[in-house]
This record gives sequence, C-alpha cells and structure tokens, in this order.
Amino acid sequence: MGHRKITMQVIADTVGVSKYVVSKTLNSKPGVSEATRKKILFAAKQLGYLKEGTNPNEGLNNEKVEVENGYILVFLPNQHYQNITYTYWGTVFQGVSASIQSKKAGMIVISNEMDLTKKVDLTNLIGIITLGTLDEQTLVALSDYGLPIVMIDHEDKMMRADSLFMNNRNGVERVTDHLIGLGHKRLAFVGEVKYSTSFFDRWLGYRTSVEQAGLDRSSTLMNIEYNDDMEIAIQEEINLWKRNKVEFPTAFVCANDHIARRVINLLDQNGYSCPEDVSVTGFDLLDEEEGKKPSLTTVRVLKQMIGQRAVERLVWRLQHSEYPSEKILIAGDMLLRESVDVPRNR
Repeated sequence: MGHRKITMQVIADTVGVSKYVVSKTLNSKPGVSEATRKKILFAAKQLGYLKEGTNPNEGLNNEKVEVENGYILVFLPNQHYQNITYTYWGTVFQGVSASIQSKKAGMIVISNEMDLTKKVDLTNLIGIITLGTLDEQTLVALSDYGLPIVMIDHEDKMMRADSLFMNNRNGVERVTDHLIGLGHKRLAFVGEVKYSTSFFDRWLGYRTSVEQAGLDRSSTLMNIEYNDDMEIAIQEEINLWKRNKVEFPTAFVCANDHIARRVINLLDQNGYSCPEDVSVTGFDLLDEEEGKKPSLTTVRVLKQMIGQRAVERLVWRLQHSEYPSEKILIAGDMLLRESVDVPRNR
C-alpha cells in the first residue's frame, strides 16, 4: 500500500484550521496566534511534512518560560466544598504551595467566592492550578486568561487543560474485588455519583467489579447527596431496608473515608457491628481517621504528592505547550484494616 501524501490540507485537517492558516504558519507570515502556530508546527513535524535540512523545532520550545519569579494562580474549591473535605484539600494545597516555593515562584490564591470577572494582575502570571470541582462559569473565566491550566480532580471535555487524578476507578475496583473474594455477595455503594468526577469514577470501579462477579442484581447504589446532612439520608435508607425486610448488605463500599465513618456510626446505632455484621471501606486515608475504631480499610491517596505533581506538570507544560493535553492517573495503595472481615450470618 502506498503512503498517504502529506500536504498542507492534511495538516489543516489534523489541526482543525484552514489551509491558508497552515500556509501562513509554515512560511513564517504574521497573523496566526501563538497557540495555533505551535499546533501546526507540531503536527507538521509529527506527520513528516517538514523535510530534512529544515528545523522542525523552529518556534517550538525555544522560548524558555521563566518560572522563577513568575506567579501561579491557584484556584481553591468554594467554602462549602472545603468544609466537608477540609483535611483532604488542605493537604493537597500544602503540596502545591511547597512545590511552588521550591521553584522560587510566587502564588496568587483565589476561590470562586470571588468575582472572577475582576481580572487579577496578569503581570508575570505564568499558569493556573485548580483544586476540585469547577462550575462552567468558573471554567470560562479561567480559560479567558489564556494560560496553561492543570486541574486536580476535575476535567472538562471542552477545555484544553491537563488533569490530574488518583486512579479512582482502579482503587475501588480492587477494594470491591477484595470484598467479593472474602465471600460478600450483597454489596452497596454509598456516595453521590455526580458530586465529582472522582466519585463517578469510584462508582464505575464498583460497578465493574460487581458486574464481572455476576453480583449486579444483588448490589445496591445509595446515591446519597454529599453534604452535612448525609446521615439523615443514610438512616432513611436503613429504615427502608428494615421496613421491607430486605436482606441487608454485608458490605458497604463508600466513596470516601468521610462517608464511611458516618456509615459505621449509623450502623452501630441500628444494631449492626462493623466488621462482625457488616464490612465497610472508604477512600482517601484522611488524617481525621487516625486512632478511630475500627480502623478503616481504604485506598491511600498521596494528597501532598498530588499537589506537588500538579506544579511539576504545569512547569513541564510551560515548555511543551504544543503537545496535546493529558489526563494523568496516580495509583493508590489499598490498606486492609479492621473494618473488613468475611461475611457472617446474623
């Protein structure tokens, strides 16, 4: 089979611009935005259009972005979001802050409680790091800065930004597989599935595991709204099981440690002991769990390292803006502790 001839039109189709824009770029004519120019030069290099003797890296990675003495805009979750997961995001932020300081860069911290239409001073601003779930209005406001963005625990299909997550799906899948391996056949997932991308991915990990084990008919979703009143909703679900005299789950897979501890406490109030009657798992390894009984089987999230990794990624992106955006998944360790045991009949 013959090789496809690489033309300017092929490059234009690859990048999603007109042939005219490609021609202007390859002939070093003005009138093309820097971001588009880099995309075109990158595509031309990858497709083999640029011949031997030319400099395929011309215009790529030559402008050394000065990180030292530059400023990074760090966007925090709103106040309510921080309240119910403070120990999590506080530690992630510490990692971001420490890494920025190690680069000898500055940091501007804002939250969506502030009016983003009031632009911050762009002087020496080199990039943006966001923590947690963002609404569409915030995403639009941040993208208007025209700077590289690294999002922790969030992604948006319409934005050209790098995203950084724990491998949430794999982590919960491993925990659920372990429970099934112990003999648990009636399981329940507890968490607001659409609360965040991470919660949804953890739900997918649970679903994958129970479906592969053929337990999807006996598995349950407790799609509890994630807020300060979640205990009321969980208690209502427990009451429903009792009234209908439905077989109670032998294991609860919770979207995070914060939910898991509340499930354990409510089960105890309703006469169910953990893990003698019911096994419970969490996710995150929150500091607030230290010393509590039973100790919680969970997935360890390297929170401070995630913050540091986001800064490293932003620095890399500043030197490689022509490369496509990437989603980075960081593996977590499954920690087997007291809250899980083999199922027992009541």
